[in-house]
Amino acid sequence: MIKVDIHNHLGSNGDNPGFDATIDAVHKRLGDNSAFGIANSDDSRYERFIEQSGGKYNREVIQNGRAIYVPEKKVLVVKCQEMFTKDGHILAIATPYGRNVKTKNAKDAIKEAKDLGAILDAVHPYYLSGIGDFLERNPELWELFSTWEAYNGSAEFSFPGVLPKDSNEKSMMFYLKNLMHSKELIMGASSSTDGHTVGVIGKCYTEIQAEENFMQGNFLENLDSAFKYTNSLSQLHTEPNRRDAAVHAVKMGLVKLGLRKD
Repeated sequence: MIKVDIHNHLGSNGDNPGFDATIDAVHKRLGDNSAFGIANSDDSRYERFIEQSGGKYNREVIQNGRAIYVPEKKVLVVKCQEMFTKDGHILAIATPYGRNVKTKNAKDAIKEAKDLGAILDAVHPYYLSGIGDFLERNPELWELFSTWEAYNGSAEFSFPGVLPKDSNEKSMMFYLKNLMHSKELIMGASSSTDGHTVGVIGKCYTEIQAEENFMQGNFLENLDSAFKYTNSLSQLHTEPNRRDAAVHAVKMGLVKLGLRKD
């Protein structure tokens, strides 16, 4: 089993304490044979992170930069992109190095991400900017997704009239009732922190059924299969990430008011 916290953003604009220090922080929470994602947000924070100077740890490139492996700590870093479409957010997992999906139309973004070989995750589906309602209205798109983010640590932070309460409970119940035992779909469940500081990465994670050497051979196919067949909620480690989410929400509010640069 491998512990994976696939949905994270590092700090503002990808700020981090350095390559080795970030890997050490994640390893402290998740241990050997673990993985985490760094999601671009219409930027290149993943690329900047893996290219930054300094540090002694090796950075083994996996499948042309879709991920890197740090052998000293047995930690995998996966490139992701949170696609901010008009109909809700979608996490594209293991996207190609140096490539971001730019369209804001959900159907077009899904097609473009799949054309790039990405694995799709329906993140915080019933939280702010969630894709859940859109997918319910467009059932033909379900088969293009590999995992349903049943729990998002940051979605535990709610605010009346803005950030809905109990969105994780709704996500889990929808998965249990409609996806877990579906005969038409194979879709796994996942848990992620959705962290916006390095120190919280690994608070939430998914235990996927994969061997240590799953990066060998067809990395994308192995990772996709591992996400799809994680269909037991007992494989999800859940922990609220309210404080980090609250700080991020305040920062984004100041950006929208023009009082802070993103």
